[in-house]
Amino acid sequence: MATVRTLEALARVADLESSAGRDRDLTLRQSDIDEPLVLDSLTAGRLALHRVNVAGALTVRSCVVEELVVDHCTADAVLVSNSRIGRLIIRNTPRNTGVDVSESTLESLDVHSCGPTRFEGVRVSDSVTIAAMRGPVQLRRLRAATVALRSQAAVGRQRRPEVSLERMIVSETITLDDLWLASLRLDEVDVSALLLRRVRVDAPFRGTGVRCRDGLRINGMVVPGEASALLDSEVRGPVEVRGLRHEATVPAQRRPVEAGAAATPATGGTGTAELVFRSSVISSLTASADEVSPVVVELADTTVRALAVPAGPARFRLAGTSSVQEVDLGDVVFRNDEQVTGFMDRVFTRVSPGALEAVRSTLTRRRRMSEGDQLYYFTRQREAAERPLLSRLAGRALLGGVLGWGVRARNPARTLGAAMLTTAALLHLSGAARGPQGGGLLDVVGAGRALVLACALWLNVGMGAPSELKTHAWTALAVCCAGGGLLFTTLTVGIVIRKLVR
Repeated sequence: MATVRTLEALARVADLESSAGRDRDLTLRQSDIDEPLVLDSLTAGRLALHRVNVAGALTVRSCVVEELVVDHCTADAVLVSNSRIGRLIIRNTPRNTGVDVSESTLESLDVHSCGPTRFEGVRVSDSVTIAAMRGPVQLRRLRAATVALRSQAAVGRQRRPEVSLERMIVSETITLDDLWLASLRLDEVDVSALLLRRVRVDAPFRGTGVRCRDGLRINGMVVPGEASALLDSEVRGPVEVRGLRHEATVPAQRRPVEAGAAATPATGGTGTAELVFRSSVISSLTASADEVSPVVVELADTTVRALAVPAGPARFRLAGTSSVQEVDLGDVVFRNDEQVTGFMDRVFTRVSPGALEAVRSTLTRRRRMSEGDQLYYFTRQREAAERPLLSRLAGRALLGGVLGWGVRARNPARTLGAAMLTTAALLHLSGAARGPQGGGLLDVVGAGRALVLACALWLNVGMGAPSELKTHAWTALAVCCAGGGLLFTTLTVGIVIRKLVR
């Protein structure tokens, strides 16, 4: 093992002239070192290794370097630990060469076309860029201003890379762009904005404890059949889900071909892409999808402050104890059940009590009280429809159809009017209001007397009845009609006054 502490010693190891390492800068080109190389406590300005072949690991330990470049070098591993480096650039290492940077402080970090990559306990004041990945990437306890993972090299028969981000603090943005990954996992990531663009995952995407201060944007992501999920997360800014696609809707020629398997012809598949937010808090949420791939965004035990109307075949699903404080209603009005059902089907996967309550609370907050009452009536009718037979009949027919659940004035008024007309018809047919000298069934005057008498009975007037009707049966009929009329009249007047004072 060659342990080097000065640039002069490094120049001697590489068979360069002794004067090559006297300055603060040193560049090694096309050198062969027949043993592991350890740079220990070395101080330099710019140190560049181009096409250097090391028989073992290349280790940088406790060094202070303004710029370190490792380009097209061959080694068992590239290890950087406990060092202070201004700019670290590692490019074009062999696929089996691992890159490990730990417990170091850097200004910027750039890794391009490298194999397995691992950063742990690294503080980067500026940016971290990883491009053309050829192996798994693990970032743990990383602090940086920006982190970007872009594209990957063609993997051929090799497995697609796995990406894991754990316990990271990023002051600005994390960007994952143009990637096809075996898996993607985020654990305890604190970032200003998280951007996932044109990312495809073969296993469901998982995120736990993700904190986004300015927002989360998912654009053009391809996911497998099982739902991807964000758990116990908080997004203070907007969440935008655009163009999420199921892997079955992607053309067959773009799908991975397993080793030894024949490529299948292009066929148009169908599938619903699903993304779940569980036990999370979201400031605002919007979703859109194209016609070939429906999207379902599920909110399970999640709180959302604002929910926008989705575009295309995208829908929201509320599950558990999820709550939505406000739904973007646009210019939609709710005057009847068809309008309510149409809007709910446009926004949600099904008309659930939580979805109805979210829309109703939005209407109440916007002082659209009559429409809120319509939503309340619609909600109670649907709840009653899910009960057992007797409860369903009592709820939908009596409380809903007759009494209007206390919010529809036309229901008790219509019931009262129908009761008056029915009573008038019965009185006229029985001859009770015509008297002994009255005409037949076609007597208009007799029919008018029956109608007036029926109105007096139901409105509890209590006077003007014929003397021959002063019997116990008549008294019982009058009491029943007066009680029903008092109920329907009071309920109708109360609902109308409630609407007026609001």
